[in-house]
Amino acid sequence: MKTSSYQMLVNAAGQLMQQHAFDHLSDEKLSRMHSCLLKMGHTPGDHEMTRVEAEFLNLCSEANLYVETTTTQSLHQWYAAMNCFGMLPIQNPGLAEEGE
Repeated sequence: MKTSSYQMLVNAAGQLMQQHAFDHLSDEKLSRMHSCLLKMGHTPGDHEMTRVEAEFLNLCSEANLYVETTTTQSLHQWYAAMNCFGMLPIQNPGLAEEGE
Protein backbone atom coordinates (compact mmCIF):
# COMPACT_ATOMS: atom_id res chain seq x y z
CA MET A 1 0.00 0.00 0.00
CA LYS A 2 2.77 2.43 0.96
CA THR A 3 4.61 1.89 -2.34
CA SER A 4 1.51 2.51 -4.44
CA SER A 5 0.65 5.61 -2.39
CA TYR A 6 4.10 7.06 -2.95
CA GLN A 7 3.95 6.16 -6.62
CA MET A 8 0.64 8.00 -6.90
CA LEU A 9 2.19 11.00 -5.11
CA VAL A 10 5.25 10.95 -7.37
CA ASN A 11 3.04 10.85 -10.47
CA ALA A 12 0.85 13.68 -9.20
CA ALA A 13 3.87 15.78 -8.23
CA GLY A 14 5.41 15.17 -11.65
CA GLN A 15 2.27 16.42 -13.37
CA LEU A 16 2.13 19.48 -11.15
CA MET A 17 5.81 20.18 -11.77
CA GLN A 18 5.09 20.25 -15.49
CA GLN A 19 2.18 22.58 -14.82
CA HIS A 20 4.38 24.99 -12.83
CA ALA A 21 2.84 24.38 -9.40
CA PHE A 22 6.30 24.28 -7.80
CA ASP A 23 7.88 27.20 -9.67
CA HIS A 24 7.61 29.40 -6.58
CA LEU A 25 9.97 27.15 -4.60
CA SER A 26 13.60 28.13 -4.20
CA ASP A 27 16.19 26.42 -6.37
CA GLU A 28 17.45 24.65 -3.26
CA LYS A 29 14.01 23.16 -2.50
CA LEU A 30 13.50 22.15 -6.13
CA SER A 31 16.89 20.47 -6.09
CA ARG A 32 15.97 18.60 -2.89
CA MET A 33 12.68 17.56 -4.46
CA HIS A 34 14.41 16.14 -7.55
CA SER A 35 16.98 14.42 -5.33
CA CYS A 36 14.19 12.78 -3.33
CA LEU A 37 12.53 11.60 -6.53
CA LEU A 38 15.76 9.98 -7.71
CA LYS A 39 16.39 8.29 -4.37
CA MET A 40 12.81 7.04 -4.16
CA GLY A 41 13.12 5.54 -7.63
CA HIS A 42 16.39 3.72 -7.02
CA THR A 43 16.62 2.85 -3.32
CA PRO A 44 14.93 -0.11 -1.64
CA GLY A 45 12.92 0.64 1.50
CA ASP A 46 14.99 1.29 4.62
CA HIS A 47 15.39 3.91 7.35
CA GLU A 48 17.03 6.35 4.91
CA MET A 49 14.13 5.85 2.52
CA THR A 50 11.61 6.77 5.22
CA ARG A 51 13.48 10.06 5.77
CA VAL A 52 13.57 10.76 2.02
CA GLU A 53 9.86 10.00 1.66
CA ALA A 54 9.01 12.28 4.59
CA GLU A 55 11.10 15.09 3.09
CA PHE A 56 9.44 14.61 -0.30
CA LEU A 57 5.97 14.67 1.26
CA ASN A 58 6.85 17.84 3.15
CA LEU A 59 8.08 19.54 -0.03
CA CYS A 60 5.00 18.38 -1.93
CA SER A 61 2.78 20.09 0.63
CA GLU A 62 4.15 23.40 -0.67
CA ALA A 63 2.56 23.03 -4.11
CA ASN A 64 0.79 26.10 -5.45
CA LEU A 65 -2.45 24.59 -6.72
CA TYR A 66 -3.76 27.95 -7.88
CA VAL A 67 -1.55 28.45 -10.93
CA GLU A 68 -3.65 28.85 -14.06
CA THR A 69 -1.89 25.98 -15.86
CA THR A 70 -3.04 23.37 -13.33
CA THR A 71 -5.62 21.00 -14.80
CA THR A 72 -8.66 19.59 -13.03
CA GLN A 73 -7.37 16.07 -13.63
CA SER A 74 -4.06 16.92 -11.94
CA LEU A 75 -5.86 18.42 -8.97
CA HIS A 76 -8.02 15.32 -8.52
CA GLN A 77 -4.93 13.11 -8.67
CA TRP A 78 -3.11 15.42 -6.23
CA TYR A 79 -5.95 15.43 -3.68
CA ALA A 80 -6.21 11.62 -3.88
CA ALA A 81 -2.46 11.18 -3.39
CA MET A 82 -2.22 13.61 -0.48
CA ASN A 83 -5.32 12.07 1.11
CA CYS A 84 -3.52 8.68 1.18
CA PHE A 85 -1.11 10.29 3.65
CA GLY A 86 -3.83 11.95 5.69
CA MET A 87 -3.00 15.37 4.29
CA LEU A 88 -5.26 17.59 2.34
CA PRO A 89 -3.33 20.23 0.38
CA ILE A 90 -5.53 22.97 1.85
CA GLN A 91 -3.98 22.18 5.28
CA ASN A 92 -0.95 24.18 4.13
CA PRO A 93 -1.54 27.68 5.59
CA GLY A 94 0.08 29.35 2.58
CA LEU A 95 -2.39 27.66 0.27
CA ALA A 96 -5.38 28.61 2.38
CA GLU A 97 -4.35 32.26 2.26
CA GLU A 98 -3.85 32.20 -1.51
CA GLY A 99 -7.27 30.63 -2.04
CA GLU A 100 -9.12 33.32 -0.15
